[in-house]
Amino acid sequence: MSYLPPAAEQFNYLRHLILLYGNAARPWTEEELLYYVVHLDRHGNPDDWFFDSFLFLNVAAASGNDYCADINVGTTMAGEGDFFARCSPRPANKADWDALLEFYLGRDGALVMLERTIERCARCVKQPRGPKRNVVVMLPYPHITQRSFGSIADGWLSLDFSTQRQKLSAATEQRLAAEMWMVDEIVRRFEDHRFEHLHLLGVYWMFETVYRSWEVDDHWLLKELRRHIHARGLKFVWIPFWSTYNVHLLDNYQDYYFDLAFLQPNYMFYKTGKSLEHAARAARERGAGIEMEYYLELPEPIAIQDERQARFREYLNAGVTYGYMTQSACAHFQGVGSLARMYRHEDPIEREFYEDIYHFVKGDYRLKPNLKPKFDSVKSEELRR
Repeated sequence: MSYLPPAAEQFNYLRHLILLYGNAARPWTEEELLYYVVHLDRHGNPDDWFFDSFLFLNVAAASGNDYCADINVGTTMAGEGDFFARCSPRPANKADWDALLEFYLGRDGALVMLERTIERCARCVKQPRGPKRNVVVMLPYPHITQRSFGSIADGWLSLDFSTQRQKLSAATEQRLAAEMWMVDEIVRRFEDHRFEHLHLLGVYWMFETVYRSWEVDDHWLLKELRRHIHARGLKFVWIPFWSTYNVHLLDNYQDYYFDLAFLQPNYMFYKTGKSLEHAARAARERGAGIEMEYYLELPEPIAIQDERQARFREYLNAGVTYGYMTQSACAHFQGVGSLARMYRHEDPIEREFYEDIYHFVKGDYRLKPNLKPKFDSVKSEELRR
C-alpha cells in the first residue's frame, strides 16, 4: 500500500493541511493568516503561495466550556507517568456550538478572513495559485457529561447526551442529531458566502481515538455521521495519536469511519517509545498521511522540550528519507502562532525552520545535518551538580 496520496482529485488536490488553533475570544485576522497563505521574503513581501489546505479548530468556547473531548487531570502526557484523562466536566452546549459557527462563518469569521487574505495576496503573488484552497472545520465533541445541551430546532426538546436517564442507544442518537445539525449549518452558512477562493473540503473529528463503553458509543456515531457528511458532499478528517489501538483502527479506516487520516508520530513529545521510521511505515501500510509536529511553547507537561529543535530537524529529514514529503499528504501541527513568530525570530534556527517548512511544503527540502538538543540554564546547572 502507499501513503494517503498527495494532490488527489477526490480531495481537491490537498497536499499540506495546516492546523490553525483559534482563540474563541479573539477572531482570526488577515495579518495572522497571511503567514500561512503565502511565503514572505526577507522584506516581508509575499513571493509565493504556502499551504493549500487549512483546518480551523478551537479547544474551548469563550464561556470556558470545552469543545475538545477530554481533559488531563494528571501531571504527565498520555502514555507517561500518572496521565489520567476524563470526559470534560464543562461540556459545550448549543449556545457554544452557535458561537463556534459564528467564529468560523460569521461576517468577520475565520473563513471570511481567509478569503480576504487570499484575495489580497492574489494581486501580488506572480505564481499561479492553482485550485481553490481547501478548508476543514472541527466538529465539537458531543460530551456524555452534557445532560442539557439545548434544542436544535423548533419543537425539539433539549438534547441529552448522557446515559443517566436513558439507554446508551437513545443518548447516542441525540449526540448524532446534534452533529448532523452542525454539519448542515456549516454547509448552509458556507454556501451563503459564495466564496471565490475557498473549497469546503470537510469536517474534522477532534477526538484522537474512537471509544466505546457502557456510557459512550463513538463507533456507531461516527459510521452514521459519515453517511450524513457524504450526503452533504463533504469528507471526514481524523488525526489520531500514535498507539497500537489507533494504528489498528487505521487498518481499514476508509471502510468505516473517515476519508482522510493523518497519523501523529508523537516523536516530538515523548522521551522514548516513539519512532519516525515506525510511524512512517505504519501510515504507508494503511493509506494514511503523516502529521508534522512542532511548537515554540505549549502548556503541556512535555519532558523533552529542550530537544524540540533537534527532533524537528529529524521530522524534516525523515520526510525525505521515508518519502512522506512528496509521496504523502501531510498535516502540520505547529502549536499556536508559531509560524509567524518563527519568521521574526531572533534564534537563527527558528528562522531557518520557517524556510525549511516552506521548502518541505514545496517538496524541495534537502537533508540537513542533525542538531544537538539545547538545554536551558537551569537544567544545565542541575547537570553540573
